Amino acid sequence: MRRAKTKVILAGIAAVVLGIVFLPRLARRIDSAFGPMFEKAAAMEAQYQDMTNTYPVAAEMASEHPAARLWRERRAALLEAGYIETRELRMGRTLAAKGAEWDFFVAFHARFPGVERSVRDAKSDQPVVVVTARKTDFGPFGAIEQFVRQYERSQ
Repeated sequence: MRRAKTKVILAGIAAVVLGIVFLPRLARRIDSAFGPMFEKAAAMEAQYQDMTNTYPVAAEMASEHPAARLWRERRAALLEAGYIETRELRMGRTLAAKGAEWDFFVAFHARFPGVERSVRDAKSDQPVVVVTARKTDFGPFGAIEQFVRQYERSQ
């Protein structure tokens, strides 16, 4: 019995020593493998923030305006890289009531400032919202897609 305890203690000490020796190497290896991926994602997110920050100004200005040019460049680069995409999302409710479309835009902008969006067939039973945003904002867990599908006009 005493001999079994000694073996368990020695095995525990050996595991701790091996962890101390190899854990820093493993951490450096993981960091070097994922570091460039994280840097690329951070750069893409910075470009996306530039794009969304300039959209409200760029949408109102002439195409030669610096803000409009910056927005177009960022949008084109992010679309080409596959970081953003344009999707058509069907709403669950109509926007036929007076001022409903405007209320939708106000609510959308309050939740997702600077995101490019438009509405087609607003008077139909299921209007189509065209949105250009990050891929992660779409899908069953995406914030934008959930917002559009579950939108209800506040009275």
